[in-house]
Amino acid sequence: MRICYSSDFHGRQTLYDQLQALLRAEQPELVILGGDMFPDGEGPDPAGAQVAFVHRELLPRVAAWSQDVPGLATACLMGNHDWLSTERALRAAPDSGLTVLDLRQPWVHNGVGFVGCPYSPPTPHWVKDYERLDAEGDEMPDFGIDSWATQTGGPCEVDAGEHFHSKPPLAAELAAAAIPADPWVLVAHAPPYDCKLDRLPNIDYPVGSTAVRRFIASERPLCALHGHVHEAPVVSGSYFDEVAGVLCINPGQSHERLQAVLFDTERPRETLRHTVFR
Repeated sequence: MRICYSSDFHGRQTLYDQLQALLRAEQPELVILGGDMFPDGEGPDPAGAQVAFVHRELLPRVAAWSQDVPGLATACLMGNHDWLSTERALRAAPDSGLTVLDLRQPWVHNGVGFVGCPYSPPTPHWVKDYERLDAEGDEMPDFGIDSWATQTGGPCEVDAGEHFHSKPPLAAELAAAAIPADPWVLVAHAPPYDCKLDRLPNIDYPVGSTAVRRFIASERPLCALHGHVHEAPVVSGSYFDEVAGVLCINPGQSHERLQAVLFDTERPRETLRHTVFR
């Protein structure tokens, strides 16, 4: 199965336009969006702005892609800039043609299973619905955070300690994942710790997830698709790496030029190519 994968659009129309052109040209069987696909939500109702984007922009684009590429399936993942209400809007949309990947219910398409992990370790960004401590006992972040208040149906400020202690760490979330039969692909917004996919400029330490790295080494998917660290391919010089013999990919992202990859699940290493890097 031929897959197109990209991540971290943050609502940029230019990137969505370029993705549509790429899909027309390459005719893949599946396109996967790896999280942080929506505008960050400036203004008085940031969560509402994302939900509006779902209905105004994303779902009509998914419908257009299926017209351009007969038989194309579309799957997506949430990311650390995304609100819980956005996921609910996606799942509630009738006949949208869009599958939301998660950890508990693997999705099988054309004989390949897909497991999605939207969570990432804490960041200074203000949305925390999909952030977790990486492992039990990790140091608590000292920045303020916003999250989704189910009781009021809107965003609210929450205490970091209260928030992170009320959620299982990323390692526990992954330990509870349902693993499909081989072959299967992991789509995890956070890249694995200490590889070519989790490097930032002007920071001399890795920023990926140790829990994701251990999960990949233990469960050994066919390959793993990541995002989150936009600059990693430029900083490290590579958009892919091997973790315990598993091919891991982070195409990175820019503001103006689409960074995406295409590959065939039958021969991912041999067929992997990038829209920018060669």
